[in-house]
Amino acid sequence: MPKIELLVRLYNQGLDSIEVSDNGTGVPKSSRPLMAMKHATSKLKSFEELYNGTGLKIDGNVYDADNDQDPTYAAAPTLGFRGEALFCLANLSRSLVVTTRCESTNDGNDGGLGEQFAFNHEGLLISESVKPIPRPVGTTVTVNGLFEPLPVRRVDMQKRIKAQRMKLMKMMQGCELLLAPKVWWIFFLALSLTI
Repeated sequence: MPKIELLVRLYNQGLDSIEVSDNGTGVPKSSRPLMAMKHATSKLKSFEELYNGTGLKIDGNVYDADNDQDPTYAAAPTLGFRGEALFCLANLSRSLVVTTRCESTNDGNDGGLGEQFAFNHEGLLISESVKPIPRPVGTTVTVNGLFEPLPVRRVDMQKRIKAQRMKLMKMMQGCELLLAPKVWWIFFLALSLTI
């Protein structure tokens, strides 16, 4: 498995925009309209996958990791967004924009183009926002104006932004310790962004 690169960018300390990019496998075209829906996940293909790697015994089945599989990835073979994370971000921000590209089609004819699309506050894909865009294989999630729909929460975030940034950096360091050497983190802090 190649090394996973995660790039986290905070524009104006995260007040303007927060962007997380990876060099993963991208989001399949069939999952894109559903990825920010409430109660949705693209990582599970069957109900039993919820229990993989847990060691639980249910109806005579024991859900242990394969011996030759890294236990870090046993329960979830990829590190992508899960569950309602994207729905919550769409609901709590001015806009949620996703850019993704899967590996080339069988004929290698994708031309290096991925897709960029946005979601409304209910997590529904805005069809007129879909456009082709050049990018490497992987996914970028951009949250613009976090908590703008909730003015009181937004003011509180502005007051505590430095402490929140420090919590984020500590969380990233903790994840790096758990996932190293499989994941390489890059943290970028931009002073401003005009959107």
